[in-house]
Amino acid sequence: MPAPTPALPGYRPRPARNKLQDLVEDNVEELFRTWDERFRKDHGPLHPRLEDLFERFGRCGDPHFGFHRLRCPRCGEEKIVPHSCKARGLCPSCGKKRAIAWAEGMVEGVLPPVPFAQLVFTIPKMLRPHFLWDRALYGALSRAAYASTLEFLRAHFPGIPGAVPAMVIAPQSHGSLLNHHPHLHSVVSLGVFDRRGAFHPAPGDLDFKPIEEIFRAKTLGLMVERGKITGERADLLRSWRHSGFQVDASRRVEAGDRPGLASLLEYMERAPVSLDRLEVRSDGLVLYRGNYHPGLGTDHRLVSGVEFLALLVPHVLLRFESAIRSYGAASTVIRRKLGWIREDPEAGRRAPGAPLPEGEESGFVKVRRKNWARLIMKVWLEDPERCPRCGEKMKVLAAFSSPAQDAVIEKILRARGEWDPPWLRPRPARGPPRGGAGGQGRPPGETRIQFDEGYDPRREEWEVDRDFEDGPSGE
Repeated sequence: MPAPTPALPGYRPRPARNKLQDLVEDNVEELFRTWDERFRKDHGPLHPRLEDLFERFGRCGDPHFGFHRLRCPRCGEEKIVPHSCKARGLCPSCGKKRAIAWAEGMVEGVLPPVPFAQLVFTIPKMLRPHFLWDRALYGALSRAAYASTLEFLRAHFPGIPGAVPAMVIAPQSHGSLLNHHPHLHSVVSLGVFDRRGAFHPAPGDLDFKPIEEIFRAKTLGLMVERGKITGERADLLRSWRHSGFQVDASRRVEAGDRPGLASLLEYMERAPVSLDRLEVRSDGLVLYRGNYHPGLGTDHRLVSGVEFLALLVPHVLLRFESAIRSYGAASTVIRRKLGWIREDPEAGRRAPGAPLPEGEESGFVKVRRKNWARLIMKVWLEDPERCPRCGEKMKVLAAFSSPAQDAVIEKILRARGEWDPPWLRPRPARGPPRGGAGGQGRPPGETRIQFDEGYDPRREEWEVDRDFEDGPSGE
């Protein structure tokens, strides 16, 4: 009989609760009740679907709301892995896993092995409040950024008809202090691709500074076209010596540095809140640290819990809301034209909508199942499928979800001695918020958003971005 294998370090589930979840639980009701009176003017509309997202986030990582049950085929050891919420722009853990999965997919299957540059597009403060009330402007701004970059690079390659770069743009609405700061992070190839897919590199010291003027003209044009500013206001912005438009291209990634490119893409898709910089004090105030902000005059926020959630609301993405946009040689249309996308031969043999054979999983499900453990391992540095006793790969026995299987969930957790539902846990007492009720006592240096004269903040638009069309041929 073989000697028993010593216990191995295995997957330790993250805590069922974190500081941000506690803030949501304690303050979300007050947030929705007082939004119009206290926060709407400064932070924009509060979409009704956010209530469901906050509820899902409150259950993320808590086995009382569902989990996967795993068993080791070698020694019989069992463990559970809680379900996640997958709320975009809200959950730091799910956001990290999403960023890793997206960055890996882009590096391995979309972006060609050529050098890239990071371009960061910023706009003047005068234009930023409009993005609070019309989030479809992020898509229009992204198209303006790509059109500006395309025009600039084509001017450097006049002898290549239909030349396009590979460009990926990720709009971001937040600064490091959760201040409203609409801007664009992007990566663009340092060169262009012709209609045959051949790459033509640009000079290594290419100066992207001229893109600023092109970007300013296109952005002001779209803002006038959409009725956000008047022609007179646009002329005023054009006359400024320091226009507030900026394109930073200080970071470059070499062709062979695929890990560096993946790291940059992960940064572009990061969640707004970092738990490492979040602290809830004993008096109930929330301290959030970040980079120094000249306008706020500080490198931190010190606010009440409900005020912190109000800062976060404009940066939470709704379901089906476009976040990442791929243009040029990174777009699906052009990659298919160039033959870079290979169709699945099995997909064409099945009729559209036809069910899969019994016991067969779709390609999407196979990839998702494969990524599940790998992403947890990369984020938490622990393998959830590794048996803590013998090191064997564990198998999933079943998945339980709430509320359909609440009775089974309770029975299993009680048998494991882990039944401690959040609705029965005592919450620590906290002092009243600074300044008393009503949110008085705003921290020094915090500014209020001012709207342009004649602007109607009651007009709200929630649109899904359309694909960029570069001319009638889609080049």
